[in-house]
Amino acid sequence: MNDAREIALAKIQTVKDKKFRELDLSDFYTRGKLTKIPPEVFELEWLESLDLKGNQLEKIPETITRFTNLSVLNLKGNQLTEIPKVITRLTNLSVLNLGSNQLREVPETISQLTNLSRLNLMDNELREFPEAIVHLTNLSVLNLGSSVLKADMGNKLKKFPEAIIHLTNLSQLDLSGNQLKTIPETITRLTSLSVLDLSGNQLERIPENISRLTNLSQLKLGNNQLKRIPETINRLN
Repeated sequence: MNDAREIALAKIQTVKDKKFRELDLSDFYTRGKLTKIPPEVFELEWLESLDLKGNQLEKIPETITRFTNLSVLNLKGNQLTEIPKVITRLTNLSVLNLGSNQLREVPETISQLTNLSRLNLMDNELREFPEAIVHLTNLSVLNLGSSVLKADMGNKLKKFPEAIIHLTNLSQLDLSGNQLKTIPETITRLTSLSVLDLSGNQLERIPENISRLTNLSQLKLGNNQLKRIPETINRLN
């Protein structure tokens, strides 16, 4: 038994004995990493939060659907190449972190997670905006950014996803590190935005009417190709 599994089993037993609602099996560092979710985890059907960040998981088993009360699932920093459709049956999820995996697409079934308020897809391998996300109308935080500088790695969205304007509850939107060249005027429909990160793209201009986003407290535009900044930007907080 490797150290990671041994530590995991000890944590699982503690949660089982104490009936804790949260289980943290993240970041084992030098003690090895989990390549599979220990089956003992799925005995904890009352869990509301499961953290599996920083392991080497490639697949998520169907048995994860036993967690009918799960509201927080952290799978950041694993080796997932696709979002398991079984996850989309966890309809009580409010926070889903899938950042730093190897995802190239998002299944249509993600639209079933209607209670999601925070979705992190940063640092994957997305080339197009996942249209199904627009049905997640309760989203307040959406991260599609990329911190990976290599041209063939990380998210590389080339077009601003106009469909995002339907997510009117968004307060934070991160599209940094992509390959966006333009931002449509319709972005001003996202009137709840307080944080907008467009840094590290290929923008040459931003809409003159961006000042209509009167709730913005943070607007990040660094590392673009902007030739001018609209004077109206001074009206923002």
